[in-house]
Amino acid sequence: MRNLIFILAILCGVQLRAQQLQFKLTDSIPGKYSSFAVDNFGRIALVKNDVILSFSNQLDTLFSTSLKSFRPTYIESSKSFRTLVFDQERSVIHFLDNTMTDIHGEIDLVNQDIQQAWLVCESFGGNAFWVFDAGSMRLIKLNENLDKLIITENLASVFSSETLPSYMMEAHDLLFILIPDTGIAMFDVFGTYVKTIPFTTQQFDVFNEHILLRENKTIRATPIKFDSRPDQYFEFTDSILQFKFKQDKVYFLTPDGLMIGGY
Repeated sequence: MRNLIFILAILCGVQLRAQQLQFKLTDSIPGKYSSFAVDNFGRIALVKNDVILSFSNQLDTLFSTSLKSFRPTYIESSKSFRTLVFDQERSVIHFLDNTMTDIHGEIDLVNQDIQQAWLVCESFGGNAFWVFDAGSMRLIKLNENLDKLIITENLASVFSSETLPSYMMEAHDLLFILIPDTGIAMFDVFGTYVKTIPFTTQQFDVFNEHILLRENKTIRATPIKFDSRPDQYFEFTDSILQFKFKQDKVYFLTPDGLMIGGY
């Protein structure tokens, strides 16, 4: 199995000088998709309108489901036993199992006293998940029974109603929230604000203790600890809607489909 140069540099502690690494396409799933997710076993979920398609790590079609009037604006499969999907316009989430079967039914976050659910993401502390409430500028962590475990109030000093955050994910015991044209706000797993890192980026991912920042047609990998390790730079040529780095593959969602390969 071909490993990424990026992963070898991190795991072996090799100090590579900054260079542009070229993407090598190995496979693809053609189609018009709005978003995707990949779990730790390489299974892929792709969103097309109200339909979610599930593929094996060998790209065989496994399952599909239609959520009718539900239009996912976010999908996450970071937990191998379930997939989280979120409709921002309706403030509704669903949890799907590995056969794309609904586990709990429709969960209306408005009924949980959340004024305007703007972002959601999984949390690795049990079966919990995070919600950013733009209506009251709160960060809320809920468990699978929808009990509120953590509420962080008064985040207007971190986020502005004029420039709401656009993406959120938990990794390495930290919660990262992208603020467009400002940077990435970091919180600990208890919802306590840590700091905002000034970055100008359209998208980001977190992988192997590095923040991966999309900067035009380059992805820059910079250590979370901002130590002496040099940044790495990864080039891509297509317009991408979303990207994800995993253990042995890199995924780019483009207007023409999902591109899979490595560096």
